Amino acid sequence: MLYFDINDMKHINDTYGHPAGDAAISHVAVTLIDSVRESDIVGRLGGDEFGVILANADEEAARVKAEQLAHAISSKPIDYKGKKIPVTITFGAYALQGDDDAHAMLEQADRAMYAAKPREGQG
Repeated sequence: MLYFDINDMKHINDTYGHPAGDAAISHVAVTLIDSVRESDIVGRLGGDEFGVILANADEEAARVKAEQLAHAISSKPIDYKGKKIPVTITFGAYALQGDDDAHAMLEQADRAMYAAKPREGQG
């Protein structure tokens, strides 16, 4: 399970407006969908958070894939009304344990993402 959060979303909304924030969310969603296997599942968890379930991937493989996805997102700033707006994400990865349910898996991935999240103004 990968848990993604867009960095500095408040800054994007406050600086460029909420339609630019919507464009950033769309950019992340499309990039995630276009960059995973057909067997993987991408979902928006709410606001600027996304989850990706990678079928048959251990935690190390998930981290590698998350790095690739983060790079794919950050390497293409969105073009909004003639302005290039950089979009970066922070991620957490968690491998399903034998007795985990979906809620536990999501909570662990969210904790891993939060631990990696740059503090306000740092990312």
